[in-house]
Amino acid sequence: MGISRVPDGKDHKITIPDYKEGITDAEIKTGAQAIVDQGAFEPDGFALAKVVGAVKVDTTKTEVAIEETA
Repeated sequence: MGISRVPDGKDHKITIPDYKEGITDAEIKTGAQAIVDQGAFEPDGFALAKVVGAVKVDTTKTEVAIEETA
């Protein structure tokens, strides 16, 4: 997710690798806003100001059968 910093206005990305299955867009927005509201992160000494975007990446893992050669 992208979160804008104050006062420099640069975006800071936070990657959350394992989100819960079935998470809704509303839950993502609420969680991202909570990160900003709590003030827990100050990258390069600048407070986070607002959520500017979020991307949810879904991947599928499928086993591939490999024939053994003798």
